[in-house]
Amino acid sequence: GAVTCIVIAIAKDAPEIDPTNITSLLNETSIIVDENGNLIEKIQTENYEYRTIVGLDKIPIHLRDAFVAIEDERFESHIGVDPKGILSSLKDNLKAGHTVRGASTITQQLARNLYLSNEKKLDRKIKEAYLALQIDKALTKDQIMEAYLNRIHLGQGAYGVQEAAQTYFSKNVGEL
Repeated sequence: GAVTCIVIAIAKDAPEIDPTNITSLLNETSIIVDENGNLIEKIQTENYEYRTIVGLDKIPIHLRDAFVAIEDERFESHIGVDPKGILSSLKDNLKAGHTVRGASTITQQLARNLYLSNEKKLDRKIKEAYLALQIDKALTKDQIMEAYLNRIHLGQGAYGVQEAAQTYFSKNVGEL
């Protein structure tokens, strides 16, 4: 009972969110082109991010499947939080004696990246789970996946799969 009260108190302290406006929370890179449409310069967002938002229909299915396989194999079947994944991660971490893998679902990672910090504290994890439940209830799995693939940091200032495809392969994500 005490643990439940603590969890509820922490969840109540989570930020108010509107999952239906997730796309508006993603800062997009500005571009400068010449009169022929050729790229002259990309201008980072105020957070030093390069991001070009693309629809899920532009992202190859094998790329989406790769993220699900690596990050959250039960993405399609859980409710934003994966209790089975949490228990499995806990078991692996206890067995190793240190953290060898996390338990955050794609939806939890999206919630953290949009609304919370990356601090490694229990109350942040509880808020993350609470927000993930709200996001999963309000959005379809495709909407969650699209927001996630446009939000995640993939190194070299590239945020989202389109900028990562340009940064690492000089291609649009659809060409991968």
